[in-house]
Amino acid sequence: MGRKTTGDKLEREAVKRYLQQYHAAKQKKRILEERRRTLSAELRGPSAKPVHPDGAGALVFQIADVEERIEAQQAEMARAVQNVMDLIDLLPMGSMERAVVEMRHIDSRKWERIASEVHMSRSRVIDYYNAALDALVANEKSGEVIGVAGAQGKPVAKRMERRKSSDVIGRLPVIY
Repeated sequence: MGRKTTGDKLEREAVKRYLQQYHAAKQKKRILEERRRTLSAELRGPSAKPVHPDGAGALVFQIADVEERIEAQQAEMARAVQNVMDLIDLLPMGSMERAVVEMRHIDSRKWERIASEVHMSRSRVIDYYNAALDALVANEKSGEVIGVAGAQGKPVAKRMERRKSSDVIGRLPVIY
């Protein structure tokens, strides 16, 4: 197909950001859970020395606040995974492009592990991933799934030319 235009690159980045929202939500949850463990450990400190400078009561309130945030983050994770799955559903069922995107963005697997599981080289897996991004950018329904703004709140660029996703699937684009 040749070189990518700036608009194509921006659209691909918007799709990537949207797909990465579940992974980001999982990271935030891990951080909150670690914070809860740290605060709980402080609360259970040895009784011979002061447990917390503000007293145990303040620490209990901090733990309760972190617990509420963890629950809210779990709800955010559920929304994020549903959003990502809605976008992935636009890729053909059973396609390698879809499998690679699912492993990367739902299972949070590293490129090397994906390559090992599908018995391909890392570069070939990335080729399929890029083909999936191109297919999602080309699909008119992806704008409806992503909405007016992408995952980071930045506007998703409108397509200047419309292509069918079947024009992109199977063709392996240049890696950027």
